Amino acid sequence: MIVSAIFSNASTDIVSTEELDELLQKSALLAFHRSDGWAFVGVDEMRASRDRTGSSWKDRKTLSRLRSVRQSSNS
Repeated sequence: MIVSAIFSNASTDIVSTEELDELLQKSALLAFHRSDGWAFVGVDEMRASRDRTGSSWKDRKTLSRLRSVRQSSNS
């Protein structure tokens, strides 16, 4: 799969999802386009590296939401 990307030097191009993972690890991107719109590095939630073990992206996202709800209710 390929996605549109904006690099740190403001240039744009399309990259494969494998390249996307590498570029994110190298902090070489400002943003990339995903199905729900543009994701801005450092602003929007990113998936963890593919080589991370122990839980799926969906599990981590659910846990993140639960933490947010708990923090809101404690305020």
